[in-house]
Amino acid sequence: MSINIAYWFDLNRFKSGNDPQFNLVWLLIFALTIIFIGLGLREPWPADEPRFAQVAREMVETGQWFFPMRGGELYPDKPPVFMWCIAFFYWLSGSIKISFLLPSAICSLLTTFLVYDLGRRFWSPQVGWRAAILLLLTIQFTLQAKTAQIDAVLCCWTTIGCYGLLRHLLSDGHWRWYFIGCFFMGIGVITKGVGFLPILMLIPYVMLRIFQPKEHEIQGSWQWAAGVLALLAAVLLWFIPMLILVEQSNNPLFEQYRDNILFKQTATRYANPWHHIKPFWYYLVSVIPLFWLPISLMLPWLFKHWKKGVIKSVWIC
Repeated sequence: MSINIAYWFDLNRFKSGNDPQFNLVWLLIFALTIIFIGLGLREPWPADEPRFAQVAREMVETGQWFFPMRGGELYPDKPPVFMWCIAFFYWLSGSIKISFLLPSAICSLLTTFLVYDLGRRFWSPQVGWRAAILLLLTIQFTLQAKTAQIDAVLCCWTTIGCYGLLRHLLSDGHWRWYFIGCFFMGIGVITKGVGFLPILMLIPYVMLRIFQPKEHEIQGSWQWAAGVLALLAAVLLWFIPMLILVEQSNNPLFEQYRDNILFKQTATRYANPWHHIKPFWYYLVSVIPLFWLPISLMLPWLFKHWKKGVIKSVWIC
């Protein structure tokens, strides 16, 4: 099979951005370069990376996967999904320097592709390509893609949730996308609690269809409920075995772990937080201006279009 080198370096195709295959190949090359360069060349950095790497190492070495431990002590601050990911790659490679960064890198690559695919489906290959490139060049996204924190993995599950809902509601109409989206929201919940947030997209959609109904668009009442069951099923994949193991252990330390991870790190954390307390303007003045670059530079020009979109939507309704 011959390879046409001139095809892949045709600047006219690059400028037009309307060749899906061409766009995807170059996006993949660019994403792999940005995200994976330097992988395996450094040790975990404080504060989060060393403890996640150590928990994953102990999972593999002790065989205790359901109850994360660090230095022989239970680690109840986060559910184990992210540590499982690192532990899996550590089990495969035997190298913590490679494995501790792989989950964030792979999930960020998948997130980039999903953003491209949504843009391609709903607008054009050129829009999808530009959206994915802009995402890759955003400081906070790339920073999380190259660090061993939970955020990049959570972002991936959340994006899959959004992708599934959008494919079902606005594109294919196939229920399987709705169920896939809901299932990965559940995986997001047992990764860092807030993975359910994409389901809130249904609120404006239902309101729009109330004011602007389309025949046969919202139907299948039991399928909507089944999506919630898919979300819960993903949560129960971890929740039920953990409860059973705690009950069988008769170990007060495991009971403390259960209570901490189920109550303190969820309900108590949001109702009465004890750290990361910031004023309401924190993101507006400390996060968005710097960490959303270069997107934050474009915000002043977007307000005009957002205003037109809101006025148009209100007028239609």
